Amino acid sequence: MAERTTVLFITNAELSQASVNLAAAAALATDEDFDVHIASFEGLAPLTPAGVTFHALDGKSFKDIVQEKGFEFLPRHAPGVAGAIKSYKDTLPLLMAPWDSDDYFVIYDSCVSIIKEIKPAVVALDFLFGPGADAVNTLKQRHVFMSPGVYKDHAVHMQPRLQFAWKYPVVSSGFRVPLALSEILPNIYLIYNLIKISYFMPRVTDFIKARNDRGIPGNLSTKYNMFDFNLLYLTQGRPQTDFALDFIPDNLIGCGPILPPFEPLEKADPELAKWLVRRPTVIINMGSHVTYKGNQIGEVLSTIQEIVNRHPNIQILWKCPKPSKEEEQPTVDKDLFGDRIRILSWLPSTPVACLTASKSILAYVHHGGSNSFHEAIGAGVPQVVCPVWIDTYDFARRVEMIGVGVRGNDNAAPYVKSDEFVTALERVVGNSAEADKFRETAKRISEQVGWVDSGRKIAAQHIKEVALEA
Repeated sequence: MAERTTVLFITNAELSQASVNLAAAAALATDEDFDVHIASFEGLAPLTPAGVTFHALDGKSFKDIVQEKGFEFLPRHAPGVAGAIKSYKDTLPLLMAPWDSDDYFVIYDSCVSIIKEIKPAVVALDFLFGPGADAVNTLKQRHVFMSPGVYKDHAVHMQPRLQFAWKYPVVSSGFRVPLALSEILPNIYLIYNLIKISYFMPRVTDFIKARNDRGIPGNLSTKYNMFDFNLLYLTQGRPQTDFALDFIPDNLIGCGPILPPFEPLEKADPELAKWLVRRPTVIINMGSHVTYKGNQIGEVLSTIQEIVNRHPNIQILWKCPKPSKEEEQPTVDKDLFGDRIRILSWLPSTPVACLTASKSILAYVHHGGSNSFHEAIGAGVPQVVCPVWIDTYDFARRVEMIGVGVRGNDNAAPYVKSDEFVTALERVVGNSAEADKFRETAKRISEQVGWVDSGRKIAAQHIKEVALEA
């Protein structure tokens, strides 16, 4: 038997980053000519796809560090100038340099050791995982970047005529596309603050110095560095689902939704699968990192009850994690609503399994994370987005721009208020020409991007080609 070609994925353990890596690894592992490995923190091990070898990295994951320091996983912020600047101060330095230098070097050394041991033909690297990026650069290891993001995330600064300043909204702002005339100066002001705060905060500059003192050259090795035209970037972008850009470099590849394979819901949870096909269904899933605080459970519950009251044929599935100490677990009056409202603390399978379990899923309500957006895109389901931080505001704009849904919290962001949430949901699930158009557009775009399966296969094919060049 011929020697197999080895590919190593290196990724953060949080699914917001790891999901596209798990997906591509699963697709690649179906080819017997490839020996596929994943290196990440121990928490990701149970999700290792069949046929893939897992290697536990030493050190603490991003989630471990956040919990240890008593931070929110990602602090919410409002859109607009004040909210965006808050995110630059509170969140971006944490994303760029979550680890203290000693913790960072433990992970970096572990990455170096695993690469030397496995000797991969290519490393597929989570583009936000600094220790892995430093390891491949130090070792001069052939690599490609895996990104859950889209074209704008990586190429907005390359657009001609300084369009990043006057046409496209800076991250966290929530501004329109193209920018309104009144938003251009605030956008430029935010770009200045983004650079000043993110790169020149003492936490970041001290960390860069510690890396340099250790012999690791240059700035932080993440997407916030300059784009490398010699490397492949595999993203979930497609022209049908992103803001229109005048220039997309040839090495910035749009694969469409890069989603892990999943067990059909009728196998994972036959009872829930039967329930989903009974009536047209709205699924509410704000992601694993969004917590309900203050009166948020009450606002969502009021919205659900109002929609169910208005539409006797509609049912709603709400994934509501265990509430914070200040909130009580939501309950529903069975005498009033019967079994038309289900509240689960976790989903028995992936969101995509639920979204594809019935042909009558009316809407997917989520926080605007890239993976949630692309799950709905792949499944062909209209969306209601309630953004909470950073890039989720961009995804809310994308949903509106491409015609697959609406934003659910225009005035209340980063929280929700029942009155406007009901109005937004009604636009998507109601018996209107607009709602019909959302459904038609969502299904058409899903077909254009290859449903829920093709993105991971496209990513795997590109990784194969780079590996075989080695």
